[in-house]
Amino acid sequence: MFFGPGAGEAQWRCWRCQSSDQKDLVSSLDDRSRDVLRRDADGVLWPYGPNIYVQMRVDLLDWADRHGLKVGDTGCSSGLHWLDKGRCAKRECQDRPWFYDHTTMWLSRTTGKPALVFNQPYEEVDPAEVREFISEYPTLRAEISPETWYGADTTGVYIWNDNNRRAAAGPPR
Repeated sequence: MFFGPGAGEAQWRCWRCQSSDQKDLVSSLDDRSRDVLRRDADGVLWPYGPNIYVQMRVDLLDWADRHGLKVGDTGCSSGLHWLDKGRCAKRECQDRPWFYDHTTMWLSRTTGKPALVFNQPYEEVDPAEVREFISEYPTLRAEISPETWYGADTTGVYIWNDNNRRAAAGPPR
């Protein structure tokens, strides 16, 4: 695990080299993730980035709490059909555009319905390009924001289902 702020400044500590405080922090973040992420027999299924960076784990959990979200999953390559209808409604999904990077799918914690396809590319994104990509889905809304949990100078590309987004908004835990 990497401990410390930012990917460039964090320092690697193997399990045996971690202090008891570092081990306690990792354990507490795993416990805190219960309502946000999936688990398997080996533990929490952290997405790429938070799987090795402790600060990204903290940032992801804070972000998910602020938005009332838990991780979702779909076989839909773009996630748009899933976000719009709750399932992939087409046999052939759209290709994923360049801004699909560090992509994760999110459900409302309150309703369990698809609420967000979240991308975190390294480059600035033109909001018009995102709106064009989702234009055939009137229930979806795009937002570009500096708020991400991946960090590393990524941009947040939020594609929300407006109806399910309202349901997700609630008091943070």
